[in-house]
Amino acid sequence: MLILQIGDRPLRRDQDTGELERNGFHRERVDTLEEAISFIELYEFDVVLADLDLRKTSGFDLIREIRAVSRIPIIGITTSLDPRVKITALDLGADDVLTQMCGIDEILARIRAVVRRGYGHTESTLRFGRLELSLVAREARIDDLPLRLGPKEYLLLEFLVLKRGSAVSKTACMAHLYGTDDYPEAKTIDVVLCRLRKRLAPHGLADAIESVWGFGYKLSAPVAEPAMPRESSMALRRGRLAHV
Repeated sequence: MLILQIGDRPLRRDQDTGELERNGFHRERVDTLEEAISFIELYEFDVVLADLDLRKTSGFDLIREIRAVSRIPIIGITTSLDPRVKITALDLGADDVLTQMCGIDEILARIRAVVRRGYGHTESTLRFGRLELSLVAREARIDDLPLRLGPKEYLLLEFLVLKRGSAVSKTACMAHLYGTDDYPEAKTIDVVLCRLRKRLAPHGLADAIESVWGFGYKLSAPVAEPAMPRESSMALRRGRLAHV
């Protein structure tokens, strides 16, 4: 997931970087509203973390200006304990408001929550036909069986499932996998996609990811599990239970 952080809070520049990367997050940090708007227009961020206590810009103006150009989920961060600050921020369009006292685990959980809701998902387990992805465990399953994926393969599949039914550009995929700074050449994403398709092929899903010529990729309609005789279905279930 790609995060745009405005200001120094709540995620620290260096201390929290490792924890972010371990959880599959990439962060771009800016200091001003003007920089934030420029980045939002350039990249497809999954969420904005906005410090509502910036010196040069009112936190409320920050939310208004972002909402004027984008529907991206916004999480506001404030040191204020005044409930009116949270109420006003939410009424202006923030999706959540946290106090500075939140730990990184709670922050990451709230990021996952607003991102999945922003893409139309209500649960932390994303379901697309026979495919399931756990945003918390960062694991994929097909027909309730584990799908072995490398870190970049998982991130690409996660992005496509979050954006299910929509074509996504190669640039957006690259930013989602590598962040906005110093990502490799564009053909790298084709290599990751090729590996992902090979992982999906034994399950009959190699063609689930469509190439959109001159643009990027799209996850096609969910593939239903092939129907099987009742006896075969029961035997399959018994076999799975025997391995538990």
